[in-house]
Amino acid sequence: MSKTIVIIGVTGIQGSSMANTFLRLPGWKVRGVTRQPSSPAAQAHAANGVDIVKGDLDDIQSLLSAFKDAAVIFSNTDFFGINIAEAAASPTTLKTLERFVLSSLSDARKWSHGKYTYTYHSDAKAEIIRTIQNRFPELAARMSTVQIGHYVRNWQSFPPMAPQKQPDGSFLMERTFSMDYKMPFVVTYADTGVFVKALVDLPPGKNLLGVSEHMTWPEWTKLWGDILGVKATYKQVSEDAHFSGVPDPVKKEFSETFAYIEEFGYTGGDPEVLTVEQFGIKSTLTSMEEYIKSEDWSSVL
Repeated sequence: MSKTIVIIGVTGIQGSSMANTFLRLPGWKVRGVTRQPSSPAAQAHAANGVDIVKGDLDDIQSLLSAFKDAAVIFSNTDFFGINIAEAAASPTTLKTLERFVLSSLSDARKWSHGKYTYTYHSDAKAEIIRTIQNRFPELAARMSTVQIGHYVRNWQSFPPMAPQKQPDGSFLMERTFSMDYKMPFVVTYADTGVFVKALVDLPPGKNLLGVSEHMTWPEWTKLWGDILGVKATYKQVSEDAHFSGVPDPVKKEFSETFAYIEEFGYTGGDPEVLTVEQFGIKSTLTSMEEYIKSEDWSSVL
């Protein structure tokens, strides 16, 4: 008998990866929750076999309907996470629910011992986990989390993160990270589903760092240049230089987040967060070489 996985935000980067992965697996039905079922992205998923349903994160009743008969629920959100948790923790949903997988981030305030307090994105997700544990213990008993690494496509939404062409035709990659920091790169659109499938296959209570490949920025930059046949170098720059022109609140959050990652590591040293190697799924993930070769770099070159 088939099981149903419900994906919150199915048209997003993580949600789309989830849908594509579980559609290929025998014995699974995929239900995608979105506010706009008629959108092109939602309709594309529907054409591939996803059961698209309308759901508003601020409307618990719509979530209860979406969660009917769910064996697994995947959620990637923060501010509306309590509504999702409340619906998932309802007696009706818990009758069939085996696993609640939450896409989260490191609790920066906790693991930095209060040093970093402006990492709002991470803190919001961490607070959702604490709330679930305190208010919904039955749901918490079914929960596992995945901490998604550094998106390889961040440069598409923030162009200064892309390699910048220089007057001599070479390229310069600038970041605030040190030369030897191993960045946890993730090809989110390809590998998120692999991470979650690994969590679903294991007992609840597991926490995974979702990384496609670790690599320093100089290593990544050289690989990028070698593949594209151009000279490319990496330069560590100050936060002020890297985030020049960015609104101060956004600049402060990103600066603190990057500083926290550099000082304490992506997971903050949390011993409960396991690696893809410990999960035994490293060989199934996308390498940086595969990503760079498959990406469209025409806007950069």
